[in-house]
Amino acid sequence: MNTSIEYEQLALRANSLREELHTEIDRMLNDVIKFKIHVQRNLDDYEGFVTDELEKELGSDEMREDTRNLDM
Repeated sequence: MNTSIEYEQLALRANSLREELHTEIDRMLNDVIKFKIHVQRNLDDYEGFVTDELEKELGSDEMREDTRNLDM
């Protein structure tokens, strides 16, 4: 009888612990996903910035070449 009660208590504690761990893992996964989305968004923004700067740089170089041709 005593062992049966102890077994039930251990089973209940194991289920409770399993639920706590599941909740904690779920929270950690959500944090990782949010971080990943944040990094992806910033990389995308940075890629757009680099593209814009490159276009500006190439555009100003092309204008300088056109001006040089007109000066000659």
